[in-house]
Amino acid sequence: MSFFKVIRLLPIVLIPLFYLACSDEKPEPKQETQLPPTVEKQKPTAQIPSADKPVVYIEELDQFQEYFKEQHETSFSHVTKKNWTSYTAGKDGILTKVLLFGKPNYTISEHYGSSMSGFVRADNPDSGPKYGEWSITREEIVNQLALQGLTEIDRGWITLQMRGEIPQQAGRMYFIVCDQISDKRAWFGAFAFAEGNSYKNGRFWLHPEHDLVFRTYVGKTADQLEREQRGQPLFDSDTASLVPSQDIPAAPKPMIELTKNFDPSPSQPETTSEVEQTEPVSEESLYQPATEAPKLEIPDEIIVETEEFETEEILSTPELDENSPTSDEDNKSKLPQRSLFERFFKNKTE
Repeated sequence: MSFFKVIRLLPIVLIPLFYLACSDEKPEPKQETQLPPTVEKQKPTAQIPSADKPVVYIEELDQFQEYFKEQHETSFSHVTKKNWTSYTAGKDGILTKVLLFGKPNYTISEHYGSSMSGFVRADNPDSGPKYGEWSITREEIVNQLALQGLTEIDRGWITLQMRGEIPQQAGRMYFIVCDQISDKRAWFGAFAFAEGNSYKNGRFWLHPEHDLVFRTYVGKTADQLEREQRGQPLFDSDTASLVPSQDIPAAPKPMIELTKNFDPSPSQPETTSEVEQTEPVSEESLYQPATEAPKLEIPDEIIVETEEFETEEILSTPELDENSPTSDEDNKSKLPQRSLFERFFKNKTE
């Protein structure tokens, strides 16, 4: 009985399947959802990390030169022979920072950049051993001056923070060298300097007797402190080199010796007596005082004949008081004015 029931149910199941198979309608294809395009992450380019600040202990002031004059300012360039300042280390250790006294340069200028960077060399600014690196921007200078309570037009101490271990060996000369200035400019900064060779152990590139206003600071690492405690030298004595002054590059061009402008003028020898002796005798002046009687060459005959007249004339002249305030010119002007003819021949005619 169960078998017959299954046979009866087959048409009911097969008829709908037949109609579905014969229909023309096809099932719609599945639509794939479109996602927004993904941006592939670019791999960061490999950058050389800048050296870190040296880890030192017992930081001390080493070299300094703090004398300067007002309106004495100079700048660094990236051009060879115009890009360094030198000093001679007085203590062994690691150079931590260098302070310069000055102010930032103008913001709008075709000559000055917004930052500069460089390194330190020993013995020679062009070919000596190269150590560490440093950099400074104009914005950093303004911030440093603001911490000192100064504006960007005031002078103050500007810190060049050294990165990397820069050895400092007592008696060895070192050079702060600028090798790059931003914005494709040639100059950076306005730093004070002194003239007259106030710092004998170094100089600025501009002139043999020009020295920047600066301070250098030296510290010691943990390893160096341990060596000092054991009594071991920090540097090999064979590596020490004292650079003679003639090996330092000369100034780029002859400069005016400004120091001579402030020297006292040399005392001139007293030659007044010699001048008076060699001076020619001045000729008699063309102007004669009115009190002097004119010198006339009169023949003897006329003098004899007019002798009586002259005596009378002298007696008739008023007596002059020596204490009288009137001058001889006034007295002369009061005398009657007569011609020479009247003076010599009037008595005869009368």
